[in-house]
Amino acid sequence: MAINPPESRAAKRCMRVELLQILFFAGLAVFIGIRLYMALGRPVGRSPEEHAREEAEKAVAREAAAPARETASVQDPSGRPQTAFSAVDVDEAAYDGLEAIAQADTGFDAAVFIQGARAAYGMIAGAFARGDVEALEPLLAPRVMSAYRDAIEARAAKGETLTTEIDRIKETRLQEASLNGPKAKIKVRFVAEIAHETRASDGSVVSGDIAALHPVAEIWSFERDVTSDNPNWRLSAVRPA
Repeated sequence: MAINPPESRAAKRCMRVELLQILFFAGLAVFIGIRLYMALGRPVGRSPEEHAREEAEKAVAREAAAPARETASVQDPSGRPQTAFSAVDVDEAAYDGLEAIAQADTGFDAAVFIQGARAAYGMIAGAFARGDVEALEPLLAPRVMSAYRDAIEARAAKGETLTTEIDRIKETRLQEASLNGPKAKIKVRFVAEIAHETRASDGSVVSGDIAALHPVAEIWSFERDVTSDNPNWRLSAVRPA
């Protein structure tokens, strides 16, 4: 058996160490090369797809903002948008009066007024049928209140009862509006399907038929003092349409 001299074994150990060093530095070079490519090899700036997507998002934002700019730019000298009454059904003849009321009462809102008028229509009809004078007093102007009270008392003297049912209000339209001094007046056209029935004290039907609906078209006039702290409008007149 041949025995390697000590010098030969030492040389081999040095070769192995050098080989490991070479492999280590080669791997390190590959690692550094990959990191440099990841950091420096990417294209500078946005890709065409990213640029197109950003431009599309900007276009959508501009289109969404355009209506708001157009609405804000259309104003009268008082600063109110000219489309302030576009949310409600208004006759052309009522616009000037509504503008005057809105300038005198900055809290006036035509849409809110219409909602209140529709609610008052049902409340007044129901309270009159029940003979509820207390409920009617804050809703009616003095002259109308007097006429309603007389009718309620006459019905009670006969021992009659009135039943009223409103199936639906088909139309609520601002027909006229005016401002005379502090007094604002708005006329509203109502078209509703209503059933009436009046019965005597013995239960017999005097007039009407609660099962039969009839279209009723009327003009209700509401008024309010715009200098008053009371925001309620009162019914001042009723006539057939």
